[in-house]
Amino acid sequence: MDFVNFAKEYSKIFINFDSLTDKSLIKYFDGIHFPSIYIKDLKNLKKIFPNKIFITSTHSFKEANNAIISDYITFSPIFDSKERKGLGIETLNKICNFHPRVIALGGIVSENELEKIKNSKAIGFASIRYFYS
Repeated sequence: MDFVNFAKEYSKIFINFDSLTDKSLIKYFDGIHFPSIYIKDLKNLKKIFPNKIFITSTHSFKEANNAIISDYITFSPIFDSKERKGLGIETLNKICNFHPRVIALGGIVSENELEKIKNSKAIGFASIRYFYS
């Protein structure tokens, strides 16, 4: 728990909902990340975890709209990513028009994509390949 206390001093700690097998551990986390399959259950989940920050993965306008109850959403893929076709900056900005806290994901591999994200309405981005390629 030393790591948890250290991390909480400088950041927020989230757990993926699918990894939360022991619900009593939720007290150690500031929030929960929900894969898009849980969008239909978010209202009930807010009742179960009322004081936790919710982040929900979305991949379409419909999912983003249905996840409006979430404190944050991720939206992906913005750029072509592996076998998936990117949805583009214009689509990202449209999503940002109705959800105030959108984190861009997908296909962010270089300064080129990062610059486009910086100029978008997204509040930030997340990427694995950008940092490890």
